[in-house]
Amino acid sequence: MNKRYKLTKPLVFIALLCTMSISCKKEGLDSFALNRNVATTVSAGEIAGEIVKNSDEVTIPIKVTLSFPATKAFQVGLQLNADTVIQLVESGNLTDVYVLPSNAITLPNAVDIAYGAKEAIFEVRIGLSGLERFFGHKVALAYDLVNPGKGNTLGSDKSGIIVFNTNDILKEEDIHYVSITNGGGTVLEVRNRRNYNVTSAGINIPLGISLAGTPGNFFTVTTGVNTDSIASLVGQGILPENTIALRPDQYTLNETYQVGSNLSRAAMDLIVPWSTIEENADRTLALVVKLAATSRHLLDPTKSHVVVLVHPQYVREVDVTATGTLSVDHDNSNANENAAKLIDNNINTKFLQPGFVGSSWFQLTFSEPQLIGAYTITSANDAADRDLKDWNLQGSDDGSIWITLDTRAGETFANRFLTKRYDFETAKAYKYYRLNVTNNNGSGVIQLAEWRLIRVP
Repeated sequence: MNKRYKLTKPLVFIALLCTMSISCKKEGLDSFALNRNVATTVSAGEIAGEIVKNSDEVTIPIKVTLSFPATKAFQVGLQLNADTVIQLVESGNLTDVYVLPSNAITLPNAVDIAYGAKEAIFEVRIGLSGLERFFGHKVALAYDLVNPGKGNTLGSDKSGIIVFNTNDILKEEDIHYVSITNGGGTVLEVRNRRNYNVTSAGINIPLGISLAGTPGNFFTVTTGVNTDSIASLVGQGILPENTIALRPDQYTLNETYQVGSNLSRAAMDLIVPWSTIEENADRTLALVVKLAATSRHLLDPTKSHVVVLVHPQYVREVDVTATGTLSVDHDNSNANENAAKLIDNNINTKFLQPGFVGSSWFQLTFSEPQLIGAYTITSANDAADRDLKDWNLQGSDDGSIWITLDTRAGETFANRFLTKRYDFETAKAYKYYRLNVTNNNGSGVIQLAEWRLIRVP
């Protein structure tokens, strides 16, 4: 400042008065400038410089101009004026232009005009999630200059309109499309251990939410369902003839989900209870799940919905333990704790096998091959050192040649009467299944309340 403007005698005089008064405040200088009774006229300008884009927002520098250099520092208020753009669009003065919503724009409250300046620049920030909704189109925003300070005035151009094409700022890869992770845009077949997980309550179908592009702030997604289109899809031959729509009381799906900050994925699960599966064993169940809205970003036009098709007859599991014949390498002579208690479907009883020295086996033999894909083991009532720790499950066609299907090591049972399920992949059915125990937690005996085999589709 001092290099640009000369000190005048009156200014020196004011400085001297300030020194004599001990306090030389900025207000004193401003009051002196006001006493000169000189005002400048402020007008709205245009984009001034380069538009900057990052992963969250676009920053646009905008200029305001003065009729002559400011004789004092002051501020001019700023206000968004969406009505101006709307009126111009409705009157036909702006064509093929979309109005940027106010909640997508961050405008400072005022622009600071420096002493001696003939122009000033303020920055408008537009959230990328708001801008990308208009990708491929022109957008506009309008602002008003209001309440210039220190007696200055506004020119006839007190409103500014900024129009630009989003294609000049955004590229296709910049768009944060939100989609359904598993099966988005397709018919998702839920059958034969594909596209679902088994729980004690029913089947859990993981659909998931995905975000394309670089993640930023967290956002929420609202879901919706559509059952009206199921009949049409059946009529078109896209879905089987025996397909019916799932009723709201036959499934669970949250209405909203949140994708965390700096994350590209979130869980979204559709849960169908076993009661629904059992009641519709001779039908096929369908539901159209869609992403209805997102608080940020843009829904993928093709992958924001999925047709979930559940085949109950191919997801039903059956506990076949009771249909098999049990044998063990050695039994307990105590009828209250013998091998029969291992498969009596009562966790309050147990099989306690004495004389464990690091090798023991239990076997179930079936009259017909069974496709076993899971089994459960339940801990007994006491003595955790007797719990099974290491074992393997084998299958056989003839009871002589064995194929290892599943191996576990270091297993623990945190509580008594705790049932743990073990799933494994297999494509072959066997008549013989054997559990080979190789280690427990240190006791000379082993015990467990239940061992169950589960046939899978």
